[in-house]
Amino acid sequence: MISQLKLVVLVNWKEDGNWSFLHLLKNRVQSVDILQPVSFTHPVGSRLTRLSTYLSEFYGPLLASVRRKRFDVVVSWQMRIGICYGILKRIVHSQKPPVHIIQDFHIDLTQTRQLYRFQLALLKLAIPGIDYFCCTSTEEEEIYSRMFNIPRNRIVFLPLVESSSNFEEPSHPKKDYIFSYGKSDRDFDTLVRAVAPLNIKTYILSQKYKPTVPVPENVCIIRGYVSGKEMIQWIASSRMVVLPLKDYRISAGQISMLEVMALARPLIITENMATKEYAVHQQTALFFEAGYDKELAGHIQYLWNNREAAEHIGQQARQAALKFDDRRLEVFNNLLERCAMDIQKGEHQ
Repeated sequence: MISQLKLVVLVNWKEDGNWSFLHLLKNRVQSVDILQPVSFTHPVGSRLTRLSTYLSEFYGPLLASVRRKRFDVVVSWQMRIGICYGILKRIVHSQKPPVHIIQDFHIDLTQTRQLYRFQLALLKLAIPGIDYFCCTSTEEEEIYSRMFNIPRNRIVFLPLVESSSNFEEPSHPKKDYIFSYGKSDRDFDTLVRAVAPLNIKTYILSQKYKPTVPVPENVCIIRGYVSGKEMIQWIASSRMVVLPLKDYRISAGQISMLEVMALARPLIITENMATKEYAVHQQTALFFEAGYDKELAGHIQYLWNNREAAEHIGQQARQAALKFDDRRLEVFNNLLERCAMDIQKGEHQ
């Protein structure tokens, strides 16, 4: 049924043609177009390109709305894009094709700032213009369904996946250090407190981290730029990776988590609504509660003193991460089947 669908995917990056998920979609539907930011070449420079990339979250949905008769399904790949197109769809063609899927539907349940409340108000305005919602965990399916009055059968957890290149990365010689990294919603203070009495060399890669606890001699904070290749080397050469996150209610850390799992390194990570979707405690990762440095310290000591068990967890994690590609495609395929049925039944006519 989905073989006749015509899709357009709205993104906020310059797609270079190597997106494997896009190629998989093209094999299942009639056509897939992509609306992406306009880029500028030298000598106009990168500033206009960066501005265009930011503004694409607004002009991309507008272009898709103008060209809506060309497509059966619009897929908004980012949250802001989905909000903008949802508002436009609600105004222009709420009950007519194309069907609208938002791929990255999640909110920070801990935020109370006025600006975030305004963003939530815009989201609520857009929701009648969004037909299907892909969220970041099964727990959030239920939360958002109640919170925004979304029919339960219109919201689904869509797993993230890791780049195939990391699964093909050759083995690196292991060195005696712990590695930690990440930009958003990290709680490196908890890691620092955990390793302070252990005398294990620990490297934290972060340009933003400002410690609020004393940093011991065995902890080194890397502030400089690290390339993607260098990052892989840091991860792959470590004895283990620790990803400390701020709050159970914030869905964060999954991308880094999958990166570590693909490279078969033992992983200790804060349990939150999203991270628990990708691993099983003591089998493919070790989970700890946000802020509990003593629990984290215990996990670190166990993996450090039981190297064979740690490496087994890493290998098991790699095998588990390999399976998410098929799960992701199955979930999205089922969504497209639902879209095709809706269109056939005339629910959006």
